[in-house]
Amino acid sequence: MKGKNVKILTHPEPKQLKDLRDSVNFTPKQAGDLLHVNARTFQRWEKGSTRMPLAYWELFEVKIRVIRNRMVNGVMP
Repeated sequence: MKGKNVKILTHPEPKQLKDLRDSVNFTPKQAGDLLHVNARTFQRWEKGSTRMPLAYWELFEVKIRVIRNRMVNGVMP
């Protein structure tokens, strides 16, 4: 993709995960449910004891963006 602005996806830092989760006031369980993983798995990612796979990170970012838009537009409480 020569000449295009391409974002290189990197593994998230634990603080990035927590900040993104907190931005929609989700618990670790709710965040895990959003990604179809259990709360403990999400907590491990958030504490940095295991790295979140890039596909999950990308999906989490997209889903949180959708949730924020719905909150702003009054679709979600």
